[in-house]
Amino acid sequence: MAKFAREIGRSEGVDPFTCYLAGLFHDAGKFAGGKYHVGDTPEEELSIQVLTEFGLKHGIDGTIIHDVAEAIQQIYRDDPNLTPLARVLFDADNLDKLGPLGIASYFVKTGLRGSGISEEILYKLTVELTYARYAPLALATKSGRELARLNAPFTIRFIYDLLDSLRKSGLYDFRVNEIVFDGLTFDVVAPIACSCGGEIKRRIWKIPGKKCVEIHLEHSCSGCNNKNEIRFCRPRLGFAVCV
Repeated sequence: MAKFAREIGRSEGVDPFTCYLAGLFHDAGKFAGGKYHVGDTPEEELSIQVLTEFGLKHGIDGTIIHDVAEAIQQIYRDDPNLTPLARVLFDADNLDKLGPLGIASYFVKTGLRGSGISEEILYKLTVELTYARYAPLALATKSGRELARLNAPFTIRFIYDLLDSLRKSGLYDFRVNEIVFDGLTFDVVAPIACSCGGEIKRRIWKIPGKKCVEIHLEHSCSGCNNKNEIRFCRPRLGFAVCV
């Protein structure tokens, strides 16, 4: 992600070192204490703490530390008017989830959470597909959108190929259905039937969250009461791209 941020910064006229630092420390809070996502403190606050300690130790200009911290906070707050640095950071964070590296990162994260390929993980591919669909329209810089157009098709193709391979192997029969909700099309990954043979019912709704408008998607079986719910940020569209 840090390299994405640096390259986008160069293209957008934002200091590459500051962009690199923002990308490097944006997710540092996820591993606070040496463990992945532990405790109730927002990871963004922990990231800023780690950044500040590092900056003081290595004599990094206080203005740079402040600018990076503000960019991290702006993204966390889902501010409507991002600084140029926050725009770069927002795009780098999203591009880090696309293409071959994004797919690799997705499965590394599932491993860190102690999960392999499972029904729960396959349901969550809805998020990856939907974000890939809208990435070329949802990023905040011209450079970011161009990179998204190159990388998003790989993510989409990989997920479809993975589902096809799992189906042919007799492991899981998950399909992709396009569901229109709240003015957007969501690429919903779900099984055609429950393993018990019961009918699967779908429910989708949205609520205001701390960081964004959250989409909630629930699948439940009428036969065995098995239920799966995922939630994720609604793709943010409508950025005025700086040129």
